[in-house]
Amino acid sequence: MEPISTEKFYGSKVREERKPKSNVCWVTHRTMPSHILGPTQYWQEFYKQADALAAATERSTKTDTLCTFVYQRASDGSRRFVVAHPEVYWWHYKARAQEERCSYEVIPEGSPCWLYLDLEYRMELNRHCDGSRMTSTLIDIIRAYLLNRYHLLCDRSNFLILDSTSSEKFSRHVIFTMKDVSFKDNSHVGRFVKTICSDIMLHLKSDVQTQGILSHFDKADIDEMLVETDRGKRLFIDHGVYTKNRHFRLYLSTKWGKQSYLTVSTDCTHMPVNKCREKDLGIFLDSLISYFPDKHHLILLEFFNQSDVKTRLYTRATPTQSTHEDEKQKRASPYPELDRYVRGIVDPGKIRVARYSDKTKTLRYEIYGNRYCENIGRCHKSNNVYWIVDLNQKAMYQKCHDADCSGFASAPKSLPEEIVFMLDTEGDTLISRAEIDEEVAHKHI
Repeated sequence: MEPISTEKFYGSKVREERKPKSNVCWVTHRTMPSHILGPTQYWQEFYKQADALAAATERSTKTDTLCTFVYQRASDGSRRFVVAHPEVYWWHYKARAQEERCSYEVIPEGSPCWLYLDLEYRMELNRHCDGSRMTSTLIDIIRAYLLNRYHLLCDRSNFLILDSTSSEKFSRHVIFTMKDVSFKDNSHVGRFVKTICSDIMLHLKSDVQTQGILSHFDKADIDEMLVETDRGKRLFIDHGVYTKNRHFRLYLSTKWGKQSYLTVSTDCTHMPVNKCREKDLGIFLDSLISYFPDKHHLILLEFFNQSDVKTRLYTRATPTQSTHEDEKQKRASPYPELDRYVRGIVDPGKIRVARYSDKTKTLRYEIYGNRYCENIGRCHKSNNVYWIVDLNQKAMYQKCHDADCSGFASAPKSLPEEIVFMLDTEGDTLISRAEIDEEVAHKHI
C-alpha cells in the first residue's frame, strides 16, 4: 500500500524526507509553535506496530514521554502508526476534518495505565434502559471496590465519561483518573473489572442475602445493568478491551466510516488532572490510558485475584519486559506434540501464550493472527480467539474474547490417537513438569 501523502494529511507547510530503503516517513512540522520548555517535536510514522512501540520506548526521556497512536486513512481505512508526544499529536489531530478523525491510542503491554471501561448495548433491544443511570451505578460500585481493596477514596469527579451513543448503539468510555495513581498494566485492570463483573453476576443469581460490597447497593439498580443481546442477557461491560497492545479510540474520534464521535458526556462531572490553558487539550491528555509523564511518584495498583492485591511505587516495581527466552517459554506448554498439533489447527495464526491449570487439568492456548470464530462463522474484527484442551476428556474446543460470544464454546474435537497415547503414557511426568512451569510462568504474569 502506498503511504498517505504528507501534504494531504498534515497540510502544505511541512517538509518530508525519506531515508533510503525505509518505510518510515520523517516529518518536520513548521506550523506548531514551540518554546524552550515545550514538548519535543519528534514525529515518526511506521507501518508496523512493533516498530512504533519500540521507537516510543527508545525515544522517550525523563522529560518527554512519547506515545504510540494509530490513525486510519480516510480513503481506505488502512492504519498507520505514529510515535509522538501527545501534545504534538493533538496539534495536528485537532486540525483534521471531523469525519477524518479516526485515531486510537495503543496501550502498550506491561505499561502503567488508568482503569478504563467500554460500555455498550444495542438500542433496539434495550429501549427501556437508562444508560446514564446504569453508568452511574457501575461507577459507584467501582468506587466501593477501590476503597475496599486499595483504600482509595474517590468520587464521581475522578471518572472521565466520553460518549459516542448513536440511534443504533449506546456507547461510552469511562476512565478513572487520579493523580499519581494507576494500575500496573491493563492485564491487572482486566482482572479487576472481570472480578467485579463475576461478583455482580453471582450476587444477582443468589437468593441468599450476601454480606459483601454489593450488599450495600440496591439489587434492582444492579440488575438494571444487564442488557439484552442476540445471545441472551449480559452486563453492558465489554470484557474484550484488556488485551495486549489494545487500540482504544481517542477523544473526538469516530470509527472509520461512521459519524459517532467520542465527546464528553452531559452527565460527566470530571475534574481535570492535566490542567491546560486549552480545555480540550486537557481532556485529551486525561483520556489517554497510558500517558504518565512523571512516573517518579506513581503508585501502581496490582490485582492478581481477590486475595492477592498489592500497591507499590513505580520505581520499586518488578520490570515487566520479558526476555526472549521468557516469551518463548510462555508460548510453549509442557506438551510439545500437543503444541505442534494446535499450531496446525490455528494456522495461519500462532500461539501467543499457553497456560496449564492443574486444578482443572486443562491447557489454554491464546491465539493471534487468526480470529476465526465458529460461533459466527467468520473472523472477528478485533477480538482474538483461544482454544481449551481438556486433558481429562482428551478433547479441545474454541472460545473467544468477544463479549457477544462470552458463553460460547465450540463442539468438542477429539484429540488424535497419537496425542492421546502420548498423554496416557507420559501424563505423570508431564503433569509434574507443568506444575513447575506454571509456577515459573505465574511469576512473569
